[in-house]
Amino acid sequence: MDDELQSQQAVLFHWQWNIKLLWFALIFLPITVTLGFWQLQRAEQKQDILTAQQQRVGTAEVAIEAVLTEPENQFRNVVGRGDIDKHRVFLLDNRVRHGRPGYEVLVPMKLKMSDSTQWLLVNRGWLAGGLYRSVLPKIPSLEAGEIHGYLYRSPGKSIVLKDETWPKNQWPLVIQAIDVGKISDHLGFDVYPYILRVAEQHDSHGQIDGFGLNSDKTAVLETGWTVINVQPEKHIAYAVQWFLMALALLVLTIFANSNLSEFLGRNKQGDQK
Repeated sequence: MDDELQSQQAVLFHWQWNIKLLWFALIFLPITVTLGFWQLQRAEQKQDILTAQQQRVGTAEVAIEAVLTEPENQFRNVVGRGDIDKHRVFLLDNRVRHGRPGYEVLVPMKLKMSDSTQWLLVNRGWLAGGLYRSVLPKIPSLEAGEIHGYLYRSPGKSIVLKDETWPKNQWPLVIQAIDVGKISDHLGFDVYPYILRVAEQHDSHGQIDGFGLNSDKTAVLETGWTVINVQPEKHIAYAVQWFLMALALLVLTIFANSNLSEFLGRNKQGDQK
């Protein structure tokens, strides 16, 4: 009778602290929650980039010289003509396309303004690398011509493993990231903060001129620019995963630091009786 009476008594909930597990939760729970909100923030940033790009798609081209003084030129379609520095060429490393490593070819171009000059970098497009990294690919020749494309500036600073030391008078120069300030110092003159990405154009015969130039077709490189490398939906999926991990950690911490399991089990038995 006493055992039956005791089994019918409800178990009171109480905490029973597990210090090691509690410290583990106190450290990693804020981390998982923070990473979840960070992924949501990244999703919002990527969506803003896509929205800005979509708003500029199909808009009329403007003379590049007319917009250089404007503060916001992201994805602006431009057309212009300038003096290309054919000798000082930058090769942006680790650009993979079609499963093959390669480079993006950047060249300085000097624009003549009404009372001054302005330099900016022209990204000609992607060029496949060779079998050996020590042997750089042959860069197609480039003739002067009218350039069609859009202005682009990376929304964040690229991550590099270590600070690069660029040798003087070594061209073409392989670089790991586009740092306009460092490029300006290396060239010895100020470079416009936006990069001119050449656009895919069609010539009078309907053929694709991937360089966006009225020039020799040997200058054609592959464009097909990637606006963002990760879609907003994927960032949201990552955020959900982090929040689920935080929820699981919270539930496990409560169970490990209390008699909740016994509390729920005993009272469930009481309800069944």
